[in-house]
Amino acid sequence: MDVRKLCEQAEAYLKEGAFRQAVTLLKPEALRPGAGLQVRSLYGLAAARSDRSFYGFYRGLKRCSEALKHKPDDPYLLVNLGKVYLYHGLRVKALEYLDRAMDLAPEDPAVREARGLLGFRQRPKLPFLVRENLLNILLGKLSVAVKRMFSYFTRT
Repeated sequence: MDVRKLCEQAEAYLKEGAFRQAVTLLKPEALRPGAGLQVRSLYGLAAARSDRSFYGFYRGLKRCSEALKHKPDDPYLLVNLGKVYLYHGLRVKALEYLDRAMDLAPEDPAVREARGLLGFRQRPKLPFLVRENLLNILLGKLSVAVKRMFSYFTRT
């Protein structure tokens, strides 16, 4: 199978949530000596998504980092590494890589979509107090909880 088609099929599996199928599809090509950087990086992302344990995170991080070492300014590789961090709860580290990808390719829809996964911070509820103020933190959490509650009741 052509490498481009292989990556497209694996990305389709990832979007569907079929992480194990993506790993199974990519593994023979990704572990082959001389495999392409995109295949290795995508395999790392799929491995991290299919196994939520520390081992899965480590495996995904290792593959994505190895690919990024060879081509540190590739937005595709940066996005995959950022997603590995994001899906394992390391938002600050994910933000670092996704922002680097945004700096390199601000108009790329895949980069914009990945950066959008993090969301954007809202302004503090009481702007005259610093964001870290306990009152701002509590009001922010309360507003999120209220929004979630009302969105739950308005679903059809």
